[in-house]
Amino acid sequence: MDTRRNVLLVQVNYQYGNNVFVPYSVGSIQAYAENIPEIENNFKFQEPVFLREDPLEVIKKTSEPMVVGFSCYLWNWEYNKILAEAIKTTFPRCLVVFGGPQVPDKSEGFFFACPYVDILVHHEGEFSFSEILLESLSLQPDYTKIPGLSVRVLGDESFKTSARSRILDLSKLPSPYLSGVFDFLLGRSFALSACQETNRGCPYRCQFCDWGGNTFDKLVPMNESRLLAEFEWFGINRVEYVFNCDSNYGILPRDVDLTRKMIEVRAQYGEYPRKFRMCTAKNSNDKVFAITKMLNDAAMNKGATLSFQSMDINTLSIVKRENIKIEKFQELMQRYRKAGIATYTELIMGLPGETYESSKKGISTLIDAQEDSLNLYVYLCTVLPNSGLNEPFYVKSYGIKSVRSPILLAHSTPSADSVVEYNNMIIETASMPEKDWKRTCLFYLAVQCFHCLGLTKHIAILFRRQFGISYGDFYEKLVIYFSGREDSLIGEQLAQVSKVIERAVDGDRLDLVIPKFGDIYWPLEEATFLNIITNKQKFYEEIRSFVSELSQGLGQDNKGELIDDLILYQSSVIIDPIVSELGIELRYNFLEYFGDSVDRNMELKSSPVRLLIEADQNFSGDLERYAREVVWYGRKGGRFHHGNITKET
Repeated sequence: MDTRRNVLLVQVNYQYGNNVFVPYSVGSIQAYAENIPEIENNFKFQEPVFLREDPLEVIKKTSEPMVVGFSCYLWNWEYNKILAEAIKTTFPRCLVVFGGPQVPDKSEGFFFACPYVDILVHHEGEFSFSEILLESLSLQPDYTKIPGLSVRVLGDESFKTSARSRILDLSKLPSPYLSGVFDFLLGRSFALSACQETNRGCPYRCQFCDWGGNTFDKLVPMNESRLLAEFEWFGINRVEYVFNCDSNYGILPRDVDLTRKMIEVRAQYGEYPRKFRMCTAKNSNDKVFAITKMLNDAAMNKGATLSFQSMDINTLSIVKRENIKIEKFQELMQRYRKAGIATYTELIMGLPGETYESSKKGISTLIDAQEDSLNLYVYLCTVLPNSGLNEPFYVKSYGIKSVRSPILLAHSTPSADSVVEYNNMIIETASMPEKDWKRTCLFYLAVQCFHCLGLTKHIAILFRRQFGISYGDFYEKLVIYFSGREDSLIGEQLAQVSKVIERAVDGDRLDLVIPKFGDIYWPLEEATFLNIITNKQKFYEEIRSFVSELSQGLGQDNKGELIDDLILYQSSVIIDPIVSELGIELRYNFLEYFGDSVDRNMELKSSPVRLLIEADQNFSGDLERYAREVVWYGRKGGRFHHGNITKET
């Protein structure tokens, strides 16, 4: 009879179809602990909880545990608290331990709010959790002598122990993949998504992030032999996705060789793993380009991320972020473009110091640098519990106001899971009052929907090149024009998302479900695009009215023929779910003017031509497939326009 004490580890994540995330963090905790003979002799690890099951069902199949450890993230924090309370109620003698990035470093008052939790583990958990297990074997355990913890004492008071030094020799940590911790997942019907870290730490100190800073600013590499063996494990066990957990993949010279070796292993095992996702080094370099090109050639990655977060110098100074120069950005864009690699750029909206005007100016600068190839994602700034933005000094100095709102899980399915996860979303700063925050939110939506998803991209480019209007002004005027025309299609869409934004400042959801495009949550810019694409003719009739009035306001009269052709060309090249092939007659050389070469000196001239446009794929009115393949899967590839356009001879 096995008399060892039961240990239960919990790291739940959302399931997408049959694709599940391997619980890497708790697996690492278990792998290290089981390598200690005293723990192996006295404790038995149960199968970890990794799916968002009904907490009552989890309780039913759990043998009474002595210790339960939870790995806490933004996407499982509320679930963990509910399950922890249920476990404590059912098994009152068990020790409940919380760790992970969502655990607050400042633990005062935590145990009053969560009396079912006994211990918080701060930062790395392998050593701390094992020491907790060993101490629990004592007749009178004293967890306050273990560094790196906050311990519940005297009822619900918090005692924070001394800080634990970082683990500087990661070779002491066994791989959970290679030590058999995840063997229970093999042979089941799941498609596996695995996490892998090749190093720990971040040399940067961005205040919106809880990585790096004073504690984790030194990069510590994993043993290379371990990583190569894990690649083999991923291939042999047909892992679908590998998510690299590094803060800056590509920052170390060896990352290029690691990528090459992973691709070589993949070729031996039927192209497993299928995909590789990473957060690349903040200041993109030759190593990042080489890595991205290898992954692109192997069809393992959708594109390269060139992140700015903000284009405003004052904002960047406040959040301790330094961007690459815009000239370097243009150079990188051309390099990736020539290599046939899609790129996308990320901004964060709502950072302290940012204003509506600086946001608009930043968009103008970005599109000027990329023009037709800007593939932009704008993320709303959230306050992480251990980030600089959550420090009282920052909150007071920069007037940060946030609201607790449901986390955005783009393309997830509304489910029977009644546990909603939340984040703290910034809705106001001293530089951006709530009114301006809502205005900026709508402006960014317009840029992403109309320009980046391709609806008015060519129109805006021509107006910029020929008439000199900035991209920021173009899209600002578009929003103003249609916001006053709610009886129009575009006005109706802007009114709809404005209401969603209005509710969001009170803590409501900031996404939409459109049943005809599938039972999933769409980001607002994608939802707006989808609602428009099925009313394409009306949309472009309305856009024609807007640009006609705009051109007159810019002193450009008698442009009717040009605008007619421009609208015809733009509406014809956008991929839609109905039309698969068409021919159009134009009076201008738009094919060359907007060509892939992005020759900004290309002259716009009268040149009568008939163009044949053939779809790369025919959706035959299948709206769900169109939404999935073009908008969801295809967005990072940036292919919203037909590529097969030829002149008819």
